[in-house]
Amino acid sequence: MMNTKLRAMGLGLLLASGGAFALAGCSSDSAEPGASAPAAEEQSTVDVATDLETARQAVLDALADEEWAQVMLASDVTEPTVKYGLMVMPFVATDAAERVTGTVNIDGGNFVIEAESAATGQTWQIDQDGTITEVSE
Repeated sequence: MMNTKLRAMGLGLLLASGGAFALAGCSSDSAEPGASAPAAEEQSTVDVATDLETARQAVLDALADEEWAQVMLASDVTEPTVKYGLMVMPFVATDAAERVTGTVNIDGGNFVIEAESAATGQTWQIDQDGTITEVSE
């Protein structure tokens, strides 16, 4: 069962990253000079977007079969594991992130994951729907 979950998670991550590269390759330079898409511009300034999206997917994978009140993201596990009543999912942050939420609280399927940029110190968050926003103090 865990092997199937791990394979499904790996395939999901592979497809998600492949889709991102495919979409980037399909972009066009034919836009009028000075015209830009605000959403794309905002996304490009979020240097921890990959960390946030990968962490979100790990939490969604954990919630796919069971409801959990908390999911822990940890770099010291290689497959989904239950420890101390928590689902622990494998997650390794990139060098772009100074910090990523380690324990994600889930309330009725809703959750927020934060990541702090190592380069800028800005803190960004992603919700269960995949919306990335900057955290204002």
